[in-house]
Amino acid sequence: MSSAEIAAVAVTYAPFLGGMMVGCFLFGITISQTIIYFRNYKDDSLFLRGLVASALAVDTFHFVMVAEGVHNWYIFCKMPANYAGLALFHWSLGASIVATYVITSMVQGLYVMRVWMLSKNLWVAIFISFLSVAQLGFGLWLWEDLLVANSLNVLHQTKGQIGGSVELAATTLCDIAISAALWWYLHRGRTGFASTEKMIDKLILYMVNLGLLTSVASLLTLILWLVMPSSFAFVSLTLIRSKLYCNAMLVTLNYRQTVRTALGHGTQQSSRYVHDIDGGVEMNSKVSKNSRH
Repeated sequence: MSSAEIAAVAVTYAPFLGGMMVGCFLFGITISQTIIYFRNYKDDSLFLRGLVASALAVDTFHFVMVAEGVHNWYIFCKMPANYAGLALFHWSLGASIVATYVITSMVQGLYVMRVWMLSKNLWVAIFISFLSVAQLGFGLWLWEDLLVANSLNVLHQTKGQIGGSVELAATTLCDIAISAALWWYLHRGRTGFASTEKMIDKLILYMVNLGLLTSVASLLTLILWLVMPSSFAFVSLTLIRSKLYCNAMLVTLNYRQTVRTALGHGTQQSSRYVHDIDGGVEMNSKVSKNSRH
């Protein structure tokens, strides 16, 4: 392989390096948010604490796998004897892809439970769950195809394009559906009491906007995937997706202290619906149960 060909490959894989650099910054935020969570919410249910710990573990695994992939392409494969490895689907990239799908499903699952506890609408919860399962299923289908072929060129073939497009579309629609459902059911909770109105506005701002953040990231990834199919420009966003989902979940959970403080200053009548909202966010933690008495 000539120097010009190596340089061309390096440019092609540049989004992997860019995604890792941004991921380092976001991973640091994830760690700090996790520390804040475990310090402030020691009374949370075992389910929630386990979910946060699992998300951090999977995201740490994702970070290490991306780092190994970048090391493989930018250092190991630059050795003349290893040039052929530049065109292969490295195992670490496959592991990071699976980690991304797992974290996405975990966080979307938490949001589905929140939507269910706010709405008690089974069909809405089933629809959102279907989209989340679809992104996981088609994502693993694409991963399996890459693993068998052992080549990144699969991403530019028909099967890879279909699998990737459906996975990204399902992820985007799921996030949009979650944001829309949260906005709708929070908006329905307006009672006319000033304290309740202010609290609901804040909940909408945090919950819905965090959902829109992941929606926009998924949508931009899908656009880059469809508009620039011959490049790996979409990868830079794909590599930070798990970090965005982790931080969205952690910020939402850590915001509950603000909700509790606001509830403590409200009347029982004006804050009754917000107690229900807080219960949905708390996911049956001990604090949520005590806040109702």
